[in-house]
Amino acid sequence: MTEKNEKENKLLSLTNDAVMKLFFTNKENEEQLRQFLKATTHLTDDDLATIDIKDPKLTKQHVQEKDFIVDIRLTSTSGEKVNIEIQARNHDGFKHRMIAYNARQYASQLPRGKHYIELKSSISLIVTNFSMFDDTDEYYEHILFRRKNNKVFTTAQQFYIMDLTKLPKELSEAKLQWGRLFRVRTKEELQMLMNESEEMKVAGERLLRLSADEDAQEIARAREESQWAWEHTLHATEARSKEEGRIEGHASGHASGLIEGEERGEHKKAIETAKNFLKMGLSPEKVAEGTKLELAFVKGLIVEKNF
Repeated sequence: MTEKNEKENKLLSLTNDAVMKLFFTNKENEEQLRQFLKATTHLTDDDLATIDIKDPKLTKQHVQEKDFIVDIRLTSTSGEKVNIEIQARNHDGFKHRMIAYNARQYASQLPRGKHYIELKSSISLIVTNFSMFDDTDEYYEHILFRRKNNKVFTTAQQFYIMDLTKLPKELSEAKLQWGRLFRVRTKEELQMLMNESEEMKVAGERLLRLSADEDAQEIARAREESQWAWEHTLHATEARSKEEGRIEGHASGHASGLIEGEERGEHKKAIETAKNFLKMGLSPEKVAEGTKLELAFVKGLIVEKNF
């Protein structure tokens, strides 16, 4: 297959965060964004009558920048702040980062002179390509509630998490279909999904159109390379840290062994000296003072007649 044919047949994946942003922030795909949010959050048609997207522009240079945020950030008609992201790799700090991002999004609404009561909910919609929790649930909605009686404390901060590794048929049809759209890898799989509903037919056509766009292909490739470089650096750093820890532990253990050996040798010499002093008739007090051994230990040598 020629390079040209390969490009023409390539299907871009929504699990690439740059592709996801290109797809959902395209003004022509606003209805698809609206349907996706309705399927995966509590937001309704009224909430999404207007959608104000922040930083919709995305270029190849953007995705190569170290600190560029590829998440989709928007404000609903009702003023709620929404952040959408795809996460491919779990790590120890991910849950904490989720909370920090959501809190920052919530607090960003508070300019000077505005009252706290005016703040709208901050919503995080996270699509994961891994299981974040040990149980078997495939979809999570998190808000703050009282531990004692599960009564809602506030809906100010909300988290919706869709696990792409768990898409059972028990999900609502729309939610399941959107999850499957993220997972499709071939045009054949996409065509099968497109046959299931008008919503997926249109979304699939838009994804095919995006996949045929050379600029989108370049952005997707640049993002993959950037992610690969980051992953490679991360794994190399982790491997180096483990090796340094192993070497340091070995060296520390070796040094500790030497010290312990020296201490054991010195202690043995002190005991031999104490025995000799006792044979010479020195008092236990004088022997303990001269050898730095405990007085009780020296007296024990006398009782056991170890000299």
